[in-house]
Amino acid sequence: MGCKAAGASRIIAVDINKDKFAKAKQLGATDCINPQDFKKPIQEVLTEMTGQGVDYSFEVIGHADTMIAALASCNMSTGVCVMVGVMDSKISIDPTLLLTGRTWKGTMLG
Repeated sequence: MGCKAAGASRIIAVDINKDKFAKAKQLGATDCINPQDFKKPIQEVLTEMTGQGVDYSFEVIGHADTMIAALASCNMSTGVCVMVGVMDSKISIDPTLLLTGRTWKGTMLG
């Protein structure tokens, strides 16, 4: 809903539970994809779908692998990745994911 209210023209929901896709569409998603339906990493799928990567990504699960995929799916120069999910461990990333201009942010309490 927030993305739609902010004027996003394309909103891609990513989840392994296809039962959530109908609700995602009701809330504004234009595309719904399941990473398990692809043989390549989801960040590659999203980059192919968009041409250059997404403008914004939001990771809401709190898993290290999905956090890295969310960051890597962003446009290399201008993409912004927001971490909403809370982890109980540390995360290691390849710093080159940030050196090209991507922004990685965190948020708590809205």
